[in-house]
Amino acid sequence: MKKLILVIIALAGFTVLNANPLISPPPSIGFSELGFDSSGKWILEIKYTNIFNNNTYIPVDSIFISTSTGRAKLKNFKFTGLVGLIMVSKDSLTNNVTINPVGDSIQIEYFYFSQKHLAIPAIFGNFKNATLACPHSGQSIASYSNDQYSYHYDIFSIDKSPSFGLTNDSTGMCGTIKGYIYDSNNQLLKSPTLNFFSGEFGNFSNNADGSYSTRIFSNNKHNRFFNYYYPYVSASNLMTVEIAPINLNVLPDTVVYADIHFQKITAVNEVKSDPETIIQILPNPLKELSFNYQISIPVKSSNSYIELLSINGQRIAQYPITEDNGKINLPANTANGAYAVRLFVNNKNYATTKILIAK
Repeated sequence: MKKLILVIIALAGFTVLNANPLISPPPSIGFSELGFDSSGKWILEIKYTNIFNNNTYIPVDSIFISTSTGRAKLKNFKFTGLVGLIMVSKDSLTNNVTINPVGDSIQIEYFYFSQKHLAIPAIFGNFKNATLACPHSGQSIASYSNDQYSYHYDIFSIDKSPSFGLTNDSTGMCGTIKGYIYDSNNQLLKSPTLNFFSGEFGNFSNNADGSYSTRIFSNNKHNRFFNYYYPYVSASNLMTVEIAPINLNVLPDTVVYADIHFQKITAVNEVKSDPETIIQILPNPLKELSFNYQISIPVKSSNSYIELLSINGQRIAQYPITEDNGKINLPANTANGAYAVRLFVNNKNYATTKILIAK
């Protein structure tokens, strides 16, 4: 009898998993490029990948475009391969959606296996929390990714050489930042040489005179942290330095100057894995299918995300993050009960905590 019960349980679990399988890697659909003509008419390019997994089509049920004026469904879309682009205009949508050329937020939503997924929004101009200027005539807003198979960690930038219909590269998207680096004693960092990197500033090192220079994408910079490591030492031995805040607005082919002043240095691998100090979830218990998070370590890397897991360890959703605070919206079909929340920074699990959903 015990063997029969175990077989029934196993078959039930297999049925549930196959009804809503966990796909790896999952489909990714996101913002690629946005431009306006002289009359303010917009054209939007979205991109996709991982639509075919092991040569099997993964059913994407629908794609939506949301802006400040509303939300509309893409009428018809066709995937032509593993990686591709789809051009979108007003005529491509089920209802009229306006994109304001002086400032707006563009959010791509997509559903597969009836679950909602959100791409990182592109926010520009005079819209609240905008990270980009308005594109001028002959310019566009474009996204760039070092990984063509994942669009969760794109960098958005003003692009002076639009390339609609083609995969974006960094041509026409970068300016230059340069200045001097000062250590925590306010002395020029002449030695040792350090390798710095961040998602916004890219990779660079200090020179023998304490100066630095690096190409950066054309957007608004609000930096407080850098990661770094010593040359000839494994990049996995990261250090994090908190700096005096840097706020810049960079445009293509411009040069801006900003000195970097160290304030506090922390070995990332020495951060205590205490969920109470690393990640806080509010409210908890949840009365609605959303929560706010606050993280005490830098998360500005190319692979930082929050995972939601069932109490049995099954991953339900994954949310890329680029800031140390924000809001997570859970899937609409998430049932009441206890769940685990895991924080990953640079693909390393730094904290796991629990939440209770009691709608």
